[in-house]
Amino acid sequence: MKGQRVTRRCAILFVLAFYSAGSHAQELARLLQHGDDCFARQATEEALRYYDQANTLSPQNSETLLRLTRTYCDLGWIHLRTDTSAQSYYLRAAAYADTLLLLNPNSPPAHFWVSLTQGSLIPFHSISEKIHIGKEVRFHAERAIEIDSTFAFAYVILAVFERESSQLSWFERTIARVIFGADIQGSLSHSEELLEKSIQFDSSNTYAYYEMYWTLMAMGKKEAAVESLKHVLTLPVKSQREGRYHLLAQNYLARIDSTGE
Repeated sequence: MKGQRVTRRCAILFVLAFYSAGSHAQELARLLQHGDDCFARQATEEALRYYDQANTLSPQNSETLLRLTRTYCDLGWIHLRTDTSAQSYYLRAAAYADTLLLLNPNSPPAHFWVSLTQGSLIPFHSISEKIHIGKEVRFHAERAIEIDSTFAFAYVILAVFERESSQLSWFERTIARVIFGADIQGSLSHSEELLEKSIQFDSSNTYAYYEMYWTLMAMGKKEAAVESLKHVLTLPVKSQREGRYHLLAQNYLARIDSTGE
């Protein structure tokens, strides 16, 4: 009789645990879906509130960490042009990206987000620190591609790295030589090739077309640059940041039309 009571109690506990786990998973999925809906309609701050709740409910969940990293990084980029809070957003994004990579060391998105968030912090550092961070940025972008050669966004980071490296001063090149252990020349043509590869793997990549504009302008290919900027406007807007890219593209095109520059 006593044995039967123990068995029945264990069965009840198992059922309660099963339904509790199911309810937990459903709530997490609900929060993430609401956050995704907000993010897609460019309500980034509202999306962040849902993702923060999801993180409280299930800390170190990779799907949540990915969304938190992306959202904080986007908010950093948006606030960089409006107020002084950008660095704090980028620091939060970088912290979440580090945790994501720790949990998923062979994940291309994890390496990409570490690369992007670290690169986003470059404007807040000294020249030598910028170049040191640049080494980490390139490493993680290359690692993402090494794991998945079709990971389009990582090519954009490397393309920007090539373009910016081509414009370093002699002093910056000297520091880079010490940090990288080799000359860092940078190549605009290689930047263009990397962006073409990114577009090849993701033809709806707003960031690749936008950065292609800057690379082509640096190469003196104005007509091709303008076409790349026009293409940005044909792509669907999937986030507030992409919406801002559309506005920037419109403004640049309007300026080119009015001044010819």
